[in-house]
Order: sequence, then structure tokens, then C-alpha cells
Amino acid sequence: MSDSTPDSSPSDGPTPRAVIRQALNDDGRARRLAGASVGFTGHQVAEALVPVVIGAVIDRAVATSDAAAFGRWVLVIGVLFAGLTLSWRFAARAAAGVSEYGAHSLRMAITRRTLDPHGMSPRRMPGEVYSIATADASGVAYFTHTLSTKLAAALGVLTAAVSLLLISVPLGLLVLIATPPVLLLMQWLAKPLERRSEIDQDRSAHAGALATDMIGGLRVLSGLGATGQASTRYRTASRSALDATMSAQRAQSLYSAANTLVGSGFLALIAFVGARMAVAGSISVGQLIAVVGLAQFLQGPLVDVAYFGAGLARTRASATRVARLLGTGHAVRPATSPEPVTDTTTLTVDGLHTTHLENITFAVRRGEILGVVTGSGRHASDLVDCLARRVTPVAGTIRIGDTPIDRVPIDELRSAVFAPPHDAALFSGSVAANVGVAAVPGADLTPVVAAAAVDEIETALPAGLDTHVTEQGRSLSGGQRQRIALARALAADPPVLVLHDPTTAVDSVTESRIADGIRALRPDGATVLLTTSPVLLGICDRVIVLGPGAAGIVEGTHAQLLDAAGNPGAQAYRSMVTA
Repeated sequence: MSDSTPDSSPSDGPTPRAVIRQALNDDGRARRLAGASVGFTGHQVAEALVPVVIGAVIDRAVATSDAAAFGRWVLVIGVLFAGLTLSWRFAARAAAGVSEYGAHSLRMAITRRTLDPHGMSPRRMPGEVYSIATADASGVAYFTHTLSTKLAAALGVLTAAVSLLLISVPLGLLVLIATPPVLLLMQWLAKPLERRSEIDQDRSAHAGALATDMIGGLRVLSGLGATGQASTRYRTASRSALDATMSAQRAQSLYSAANTLVGSGFLALIAFVGARMAVAGSISVGQLIAVVGLAQFLQGPLVDVAYFGAGLARTRASATRVARLLGTGHAVRPATSPEPVTDTTTLTVDGLHTTHLENITFAVRRGEILGVVTGSGRHASDLVDCLARRVTPVAGTIRIGDTPIDRVPIDELRSAVFAPPHDAALFSGSVAANVGVAAVPGADLTPVVAAAAVDEIETALPAGLDTHVTEQGRSLSGGQRQRIALARALAADPPVLVLHDPTTAVDSVTESRIADGIRALRPDGATVLLTTSPVLLGICDRVIVLGPGAAGIVEGTHAQLLDAAGNPGAQAYRSMVTA
């Protein structure tokens, strides 16, 4: 366990191109995308043929006063418009399906990565993860529309060019020769927009993450009197996001202006040449009408094709953010040469070094409650995270039985060693569902509800244990949330239970009752209590002291450490538990 290097780095994750492929290709979406592209192409080709058919009506029916020909051409126009409408409806439905299911696929991948029990390094704020899982995942999947419609637009341009070639070779060549440089120019002009779009999305996501997390911790911020500082921090992030958005919008405006200027100039040139040819008699009136109609039609698909660069830029920016999150390294390595847990009688910590702790060695056995007193909450959090294997220590070994925990599959380890963080969150649902989430299905929750003194708050809740808990338990007080989280930990009934300050938000009478409940419920399990509460330390079989002022690790019962005289470690203990 001495190797603290994360299991993977962002470079090991998917590339932005792979993220786009996942959204568009997986689970048969490639076929539906192809169908959408065919439908949109049919729509564009039909639109391109409309002025051609109208020109033919003028030349072959109106100019000749042929009523029968006029009727046939009207029928052709009707079929053309029917195909145009139906192909669009089919394509739009197929594209929407690819986009929605593609976004869902990315959201599930992001969720799996976020919930990976091996953690993430560096950690991501919940607000940032939410922003990526919603806005960026949808942005990547929306490339379905960009790709299928722009491909259709390109084929519409090709249809118009072929029609112009059939009407007049010079006009057709003008379109075919001039179009590629126009598109390349538009692609080049989209480069600044791509860069600014990525910056815009990064800063907007950061501001959204701060807002989400600030709202989630509003009660804590108010209690600390830190709302002013949090507000200032958010305003700074929001202003940075606004500046990036304005920069991206300026780039978008310049791109739109350049696109309009180049596209309109190109179309005006086609119409001018066609008019000159009609005056010279090189083409008929119907062909002139077709040319003008095709010139007007070309404006739409040419703009669509030109905007492909802008759509691709935004998609790449979102895909890059998704890829970075999916490629975030693990906080702890997956188990190498995994071994099953066959002995849960003892949890042993040997020579543990963390960022804030040095050379920690102790053991806790089945049926024993071990109290651990640390110099600060940070020290306790470090130890809890190492025991739960949420982080990798700098050095040292932690064993469950004789098996180092880094060789135990993480899910199996979490079943053997249950070490929730001090600020364990509640979930949306009933109180009973929160308590029983880790319990054996059908288990009687009455003992743990009583042990954690949840029965005292049950009568105060509108529907007792069936009362609905809002997200993060915000509908409950701090003491109520803490009791429910403790009951959940006790209901899991693991071989090794680690509790970090489980009673800081309850009164002394309730704390005494909870201490007795923990003692009664854990006769056969190993329990570690990281606390400075004299009431909880009083029920411990042994207490060890870690932290400043202790000469190494000082051990004894709560009473022995309080009564010891002349021992620096005992003096440190008394100062910590009686402060």
C-alpha cells in the first residue's frame, strides 16, 4: 500500500472522438443515424428539385399551353412535396432518438465513473459533474443533428450543382469549383470559435458547480458566517464565465457575418451569371427561373454546411470535457491479485503514514470497541478514509485478518469494513429506506432505530419512519440526519464498523443512550470509534491517542487515561476530551 500513484490518469481515458462515437454509434444508433441522414438527404434533394420542376412546368406546359402536360407536372410537384414532407418527419424522429439515447448513454457512463468505488483523483465537485452529465452530454449527442443535416445539406448542394450543370455547364462548374474553397474558408474561420467555446463551457460549468455546491451547503455556510465570502467567490466565477461567454458570442457573431458575406456573395454571383446567359439566349425562361430558384435554395444548405464547423467546434468542446471526466484517475488502485476475505476477526493497522498522520499502528478484534482520539478532525478523516480505502496511504499496511486490504476487491472490502465519512449524506426517500439501504433485505430495523435514538424523532415526523426525506436530508435537522445515518451504519452490521464522531449533533442525554445502543448492538463485531466524546469513549474496551502531545500511541481505558499522572500522552488525552 506504499504506492500512492493513482490507478490511471486522464490520458488513459477515452478521446473526445471516442466519446462522440459512443454517443452516435453504440447500441445500433449508427443505423438510425444513417436512416436520419437518408431522410434529411431526401428532403434536401427534393427541395433542390422544386425549382427545377417549376422551371420545367414553365417551359413544357405553360409556354406551350399544354393542359395535359400541365396536369402531369402538377402531379409530379405533388409527389415531390409529399416525399419532401415524409422524409423530413422520418428523419427528425430518427435523429431525435439517436440524440436522446446517445445523451443517455454518456450520462450513464459519467454516472458509472462518478460512482466507481475506487474514487476519483482529483475529486470533482458535484455541480461540475452535474453540468457535464447534462449540458455537455446533450451537446455531444446533439451532433446527431449537426452531422445528419449538414451531410444532407452537402448533398443538396451537389444536387443543385448537377441540376445547374444540366442547365448550363458554365454555371455548374462555377458552383462545383467555388464551393470547396468557400467551405474550407468557413472551416478555418470556425477555429477561434472552437477555442472560445471550450473556454466558455469550462467557465460556465465551474460557475454552475459553485452555485450548486453553495446552495447544497447553504446551511453550513450560514452557520459559519461565510455566505459573504461564498457570494464573492461565486460572483468572481460568474463574471469570468460571463466574459468567456461574451468572447464566444463575439466570435460567433464574426463567424456569422463572415458566413453571410461569403455565402451571399457567392449566390449573387451565380444569379448574375445566370441572368446574363438568359439575356443572351443561352438558357430559356424556365431555366432562368430554375437557376434563380436554385440560387435561392443554395443559400440554406450552404449556410448549413458552413455552420458545420461551428457545430463541430461546440461538440468537440463538450466531448473534451466528458472525456476528461471519464478519464479521471482512480483515487485508489483496483486490487491486484485479488484475494477473498476469509478472516474478519481482526483489523490491523501497521506503520500507517498519511498526509497528516505518521507511523500509526494498532489492531481491533472481534467483539471489541476501540476508541481512537486524534489531534484534529483532519487526522480522523485521514484514518477513516484509509480504513475505507477511499484514499491510498503514503506508507504502511492495513489488513483484514491476514489479507492486506489493497488485495481485496473494493466491493467485498466495503462489505467487510464499513467506514462512512462523518458527513454521510441521506438520500431522497423515506426514513426507513435510508436506514435499511445497507441492511439485509427484510431485516428488522427496530433494534437499530432504538440504538441510534431514531425512535425519539420518529414521533415528531409527520409519517414516522415513512416520512419522505428530501435530497441530502435538507428537510431534517442536523441531529435528525446524524441519527438516521448512524442507524444506517448499524443496520449494515458489518464485521468491522468505523464511526467518526457519530453524536456531535445530539444532546448529552441522547448521546448516552446512543452509546449504550452501540455497545449492545456490537457484541460480535469489531468497532472503531473516532471521537473525543467522553460518553462514547466510556463504552470502549480500549482507547488509543494519536496526535500532537502524545508520545507515540498512548493506550488504556478511558478511566485509566483520565487518572494517569505524569504521562504526556494521558495529559494530551485529558486536554482533548475535556476541552
